[in-house]
Amino acid sequence: MILGRKSGERLRERNAHAERTAAAAMRALEANDVKAARHELAGAPKRPDFSPAGWKLALAAALIDLRSGKARQGLQKLADVVRRLDETGLNRDEMGYMRLYALYRAIEASKDGKAPPELRDEVEDFRFDHTLVSGDLKALFPLKKTAQKPAAPPPMAQRGDVDI
Repeated sequence: MILGRKSGERLRERNAHAERTAAAAMRALEANDVKAARHELAGAPKRPDFSPAGWKLALAAALIDLRSGKARQGLQKLADVVRRLDETGLNRDEMGYMRLYALYRAIEASKDGKAPPELRDEVEDFRFDHTLVSGDLKALFPLKKTAQKPAAPPPMAQRGDVDI
């Protein structure tokens, strides 16, 4: 009985560590620091379960390959992750969102602006509702790259009834 509880705790701890590692790697990729992302991913647990967090690690590894110039290897890994999304605990709308995310990253990495056929086939006939996709998933895997807006200048002071 005690052994089962400890192994369950270790499994949850390993999955949580994999989630944190994938999030750190994605933040480094967002900052265009491939070396830091690869370093973060190196600290990931070996052979995590694909369902809870392993897919995030696999997706981060695919994106690192794409950014570092290994397009063929990265696209293959990306297609493998998309094919296995049904094994995850994501709902239908979140899976659709992740398929679209993968398609966008594949298009960005391609030279001709087209995604590979295996990804296009996976993404071809789906619909999803943005409101049913969790905010954490949208924050970790944004569809569009948004430029940081400069801070607005402070409002001008209004002239009051000041006697000079």
